[in-house]
Amino acid sequence: MKIMKMTKTLTIISIAVALVIISFLLQSHIGLGLADEGYLWYGTWRSAMGDIPLRDFRSYQPGRYYWTAAWSFLFGQGILGVRASIAIFQVIGLTCGLLTIRRLTRSWITLCLIGLLLLIWMYPYHKVFEHSLTMMFVYGGTLLIEKPSLHRHFLIGILVGIMACFGEHHGFFGSVSSLGLILMIWYKIDRHDLFKRLVVWSVGIGVGYLPMLLMFIGIPGVWESFVQRVEFIFTREGFNLPLPVPWPWLVDFTQGNGSDIATAVSTGLFFLLLPVFCVLVGMYLIWAKRPLQTVAPLIACFFAEVTYLQYAFSRADLGHLAFAIHPLLIGLLALPMLYQPSISKKIFNSLLVVLCSLSLLTVGKVHPVYRKLIQPQENFVLFNLRGENLWIDTYTAKLIQTVIQINTELVSPEESFVIAPHWPAFYPILQRKSPWWDTYLAWRISEPEARKMISDLQTHRVNWILLGDVALDGRDDLRFRNTHRLVWEYIIENFQLVPISGLPGNFQLLRRRN
Repeated sequence: MKIMKMTKTLTIISIAVALVIISFLLQSHIGLGLADEGYLWYGTWRSAMGDIPLRDFRSYQPGRYYWTAAWSFLFGQGILGVRASIAIFQVIGLTCGLLTIRRLTRSWITLCLIGLLLLIWMYPYHKVFEHSLTMMFVYGGTLLIEKPSLHRHFLIGILVGIMACFGEHHGFFGSVSSLGLILMIWYKIDRHDLFKRLVVWSVGIGVGYLPMLLMFIGIPGVWESFVQRVEFIFTREGFNLPLPVPWPWLVDFTQGNGSDIATAVSTGLFFLLLPVFCVLVGMYLIWAKRPLQTVAPLIACFFAEVTYLQYAFSRADLGHLAFAIHPLLIGLLALPMLYQPSISKKIFNSLLVVLCSLSLLTVGKVHPVYRKLIQPQENFVLFNLRGENLWIDTYTAKLIQTVIQINTELVSPEESFVIAPHWPAFYPILQRKSPWWDTYLAWRISEPEARKMISDLQTHRVNWILLGDVALDGRDDLRFRNTHRLVWEYIIENFQLVPISGLPGNFQLLRRRN
């Protein structure tokens, strides 16, 4: 029995590995994100060079950077190396998703199809940590419900601690979800030793979070930077830069072609399904009479989704929908477990067809390989970026070439070069460390923070600035001149315009006045 179980597990791992390898080979060489992907790339590069995340540059929690930086010694420090290291983490997350799904189907072909469904929703590529961690939690929650031993309480605690090492939001969501699971198990399954379970779970969190605790103790400045980041999250205007929710009934059927309308409706339906799923499963959980162990994947998905729901709606675009959708996908496919076997398979297959169709209309249309296939051939060029060949759209390729030319012909190695506000990818491209702690300047800052940035311009001999005054999301209040007013005024007063072609109209090259 153990050998058979191990064989099935190895088969599932093999499926996950095969799917990720195919995905990597198809699209890892396509496109380059100068903003969000560049934010991860810069953090990876600087971590590999010895800088400390949080303390030496603005970042998420250090886990993701140390993961990618560690693999960079094998794969290199280019963007393909970052993507390869992410792919390994992707295998772990997808394996956990498939191990949960295996409880819902015996068909290996169906399992492969669902694996593909989960994989295409692991978008955008640089956010695979988010998708993987949610599927890890769903699998861990499923195991805990099936057998709520103290050992598994300890393990789910370790998982939550590890999640917190990759993102404070994951730590918070995982803590709330797992606490809800433990209380539900005590109330619905086994009313013994609640205090002991909570203690064991708490110890597990401490063990999983131990790398961060050691950093707080052993590395000066990390704790202060961590506190600063937490304060920033809770004091800024909203958890994220909000966007209106694209509900399906808001779609304008008079605008766009049929494909675009179908995409808009499908996206809206997924946003609608998120709260509907939570409400319906929550109601079932209240009145359920059957043993909950028989529907463990469904309950685990509910407790994961009910917390990650907020993350999707904090910025209601396709990327943030993808961050929260894996518990929904697995949970919807687990719904047929509530019915008799005679009809559950038909419902399962119908749900799978619907989910695959809606997914192809939404996230399937934004994947790099699809976008390259539908674009005219002349819209992409093969670009050699620090020894790595990438297929990049012509606009981005010309922009990169222009910035490289500026760096080579105008900026001396002894001078520092600021590129702001939303293109951190240029720092690893040019192999230049950012003179500013923050490399993604989207939020309004305080006067002391502005004074520090001005001081850094002087301390680091910043004589050149590539500066954009971009209305992020079309909002004038998010222009650099408004979010960083004092810094903007200092730059305008102390730097002069250098005419140069090849830059977007809202960007300008500035040189310090003599």
